[in-house]
Amino acid sequence: MPDRALLGLVVERIESHSPTDGAAELILAAFQGADAVDAALRGDHGAAAIVAAQAAAPAPPSAVYLTAIEVEGFRGIGPPTVLSIDPGPGLTLVVGRNGSGKSSFSEALEMVLLGTNQRWEQRVKVWRDGWQNLHHRHTRIAARFTVDGRRQPLEVARVWKDGEGMDASTLFIDGRPASSEALGWAQQLAGYPPLLSHNDLEHALDREQSKLYDALAGILGLGDLAAAQQALRDARLDREHAVKAARDALPALRALLERTDDERAEAVRSALASKVWDLDLVAGTVDGTAASDERSVLRKLHDLAGLPVLDRERLSAAIGDLRDAHAAVAKLRGTDAGRAHEVASLLQKALDIHDHADPETCPVCGTEGVLTYQWRAKAREHVAELLAEADAVRAAQSALADTMRRARQLIVATPPALRDGAGAGVDVAPVTEAWNTWARVSADDDAIMLASHLETQGPLVIAAVAELRRVATAERERLERAWRPAADAILAWLPQGRRAFDAEEEIGRLKAAERWLRDAHDEIRDERFRPIAGAVQENWTELRQDSNVSLGELRLRGAAAQRRLSLDVKVDGEDGSALGVMSQGELNCLALSLFLPRASMPESPFRFVVIDDPVQAMDPAKVAGLATVLARAARERQVIVLTHDTRLADAMRQLDLAATVIEVVRREQSVVELRRVQDPVQRYIDDAFAVAMSSDVPAEALRVIPGFCRLALEAASSLAATRRLLHQGKSYADVQEILEKPTTLNMWLALALLNDPARSGDVAGFLLKQHPEAVDAVRECNRGTHTGRVYGNMVAFIRSVERLTTAIVNER
Repeated sequence: MPDRALLGLVVERIESHSPTDGAAELILAAFQGADAVDAALRGDHGAAAIVAAQAAAPAPPSAVYLTAIEVEGFRGIGPPTVLSIDPGPGLTLVVGRNGSGKSSFSEALEMVLLGTNQRWEQRVKVWRDGWQNLHHRHTRIAARFTVDGRRQPLEVARVWKDGEGMDASTLFIDGRPASSEALGWAQQLAGYPPLLSHNDLEHALDREQSKLYDALAGILGLGDLAAAQQALRDARLDREHAVKAARDALPALRALLERTDDERAEAVRSALASKVWDLDLVAGTVDGTAASDERSVLRKLHDLAGLPVLDRERLSAAIGDLRDAHAAVAKLRGTDAGRAHEVASLLQKALDIHDHADPETCPVCGTEGVLTYQWRAKAREHVAELLAEADAVRAAQSALADTMRRARQLIVATPPALRDGAGAGVDVAPVTEAWNTWARVSADDDAIMLASHLETQGPLVIAAVAELRRVATAERERLERAWRPAADAILAWLPQGRRAFDAEEEIGRLKAAERWLRDAHDEIRDERFRPIAGAVQENWTELRQDSNVSLGELRLRGAAAQRRLSLDVKVDGEDGSALGVMSQGELNCLALSLFLPRASMPESPFRFVVIDDPVQAMDPAKVAGLATVLARAARERQVIVLTHDTRLADAMRQLDLAATVIEVVRREQSVVELRRVQDPVQRYIDDAFAVAMSSDVPAEALRVIPGFCRLALEAASSLAATRRLLHQGKSYADVQEILEKPTTLNMWLALALLNDPARSGDVAGFLLKQHPEAVDAVRECNRGTHTGRVYGNMVAFIRSVERLTTAIVNER
């Protein structure tokens, strides 16, 4: 999950500086990765909503403190050994010589939490194979933590079956097998790493410019910002590559279309010639769904190939029906029925004439008074009788009329396809002529003439149309064969084209999101860095002790491929490059200056930091600065430092800084022992008491007691003098130079009590006035060291020395 504080700054800025072109969703989605960006471009804003909710949701972390590291059969530790640490803020120093096994504790903690060790990743296989202890082949490592809100300690362990490799461990949480995800610390460990190995410390800044940027950006919590920028950049480049690939493929496609003699090729060329491609027209042209021009060759050929064909059987039937109907009518014409029909027709016409006038004179013969009312009545009766006799004639004539009407329906006008067929690459003239002849039939033709027309012209039209359909179909097929290579090429390119078409619009939105995030990057970065910038400078001020390098503004410049680290430093007042002028010790100090504030940010659940061997490459002055920095960090954090160098513990005592010191001692067979170490003054006093109060110690052994007491006085004098001199503003180097002057006990006492080792002759007088009970004790220390004898009560002598050491240490 991205850093909540960083997301909060991004969301806050989006609300106050609204991006354009719908870029806000892309910016937020970028913090969820490439898939989320793709989804946002498709209109799915779920990832953006999740990121916004993460930024708004309060997430106070549960404080986690380290209470113990248990190691068995791992690296330099054989039998089980437990490093117990007081939970809560404070400083713990784990000291031991090289090879004592102290670093095995930090490496075990890293392995428990991460399942690997960064130091090993850089090593060859032979070195990695030495992860298991040679003297104890059963391996188990564990770490115990106190977690706020949890009653019982949390135990996280890794166990290896005998004979298994380094990568074959099983993770246990509270004694039960579990996955790394079950711990739920992956994001926090990456964002707020509580572990700093010596390898990481020494090489944190030893990288190329972009790697240095990433290293510091990671320490500053800016990795999510860089990752979001990279996600947007990758999405844009992916789409730009898609556009370029589609455009790069166009010249070859256009060349193929130009060589293709097909109107569809021209249509596709036109659709791809404009700035905005008409890909729907391209696709429709290829699959035939595009609206076609009525005048196009393909449309003409399609229509010609689909010309209606006169059905031969229907034609033959029509011809036969015409002739049969005509014969039936002719047959009835000379019969009684025929004559009756004729007489009825004549009488009906006479009646029709008489209906329009009322004369009684016959219009045919001129006889008067014959066409009377009575005549009309009889005539109508006679017409009805005659018509009844003529029904057969009427039926035959009606059948003939219907037959002729159906026959004429076979004769239609020339089809539009024939009229418009010119230019289609086929000869339509013979069919047009045949069809025109077929369509020319007189409305006055009788059945016999019509039948003759159908019989002579019908087969000619059928044959001509069939031939034209065949030729048109063949021409279409020829054009399709010629078009197929171009069509296949278009179909192959079309997905690229559609991807490029969509990408063009998406690129605009991505550029807007990139531009906004790039413009906001420095402000967000500075805002993110501001809470710890002061701490970095404060740490460096302490750690640089007596260095001629002063640190100015730490800046991360650029972004993405142009990112780089810029450190402003001055060397003796002159501008310089940090990485070019800083010693390894100074670089370590700088890396530590950056690590501690990052690890101590309030968003981190880890209230502990573990630092392995930070003292290496540091001069004595910087060790004193390191002690101050660690003590300041320990006010709010549990700080555990592992080191082989006793100078850090000495500096803590000299600066009167609280720390728990645990010494690591390795015995034979990889047996490792731990013990809490007192300050040297009390240790010498305790050693003297131990010898004096032992009943079975030979008399010769008592000679060491004056020596222990003298060492206690010298240690107390060194501690008191160091504290006073540093308080007076002396540099640590000056203090070390002064501490090299005393060579006798009285010189040490003169430095501590009189602030001048040269006044050793005045020590006795000072003690006589200020600490009279200690005069004899100091004399016995000087004399007993050489003679091995102490006069008087041995325990009382040690008590007197103890009181004087206390007075010296508390001297201000």
